[in-house]
Amino acid sequence: MIREKLVNEYRHLVNASYPYINSLLNNCYIKIIDGYLNPVSPAYYYLGIYYAGRNGKEITLYKYELKNIAKTFGMIDVVFINAKRIIRDPASTLKQENPRLWLELYWISSKVTTNLD
Repeated sequence: MIREKLVNEYRHLVNASYPYINSLLNNCYIKIIDGYLNPVSPAYYYLGIYYAGRNGKEITLYKYELKNIAKTFGMIDVVFINAKRIIRDPASTLKQENPRLWLELYWISSKVTTNLD
């Protein structure tokens, strides 16, 4: 629950600072990921942005801005992950280990956006 609030605050700050980037993040799934160097060391946190393959290049263009905002929340780094690759990977056990995350990634990767400009 605290992680969800932190992600919502992150989105709010991105929206206040860079509205265009926030519109790109609407097609992404953002998750706080924790890592450990060894079992006794304290955890470090970074932000995982799962994107669909079609908007990956556009989001990674703004990685400097997204990393700077994440650093204000105490995150080490921002990692960009292609959701379609994870879903289609036959060796992935994500569907069995974390079915909710798998469904979220499936939903993100199957969204269809049309540019009728």
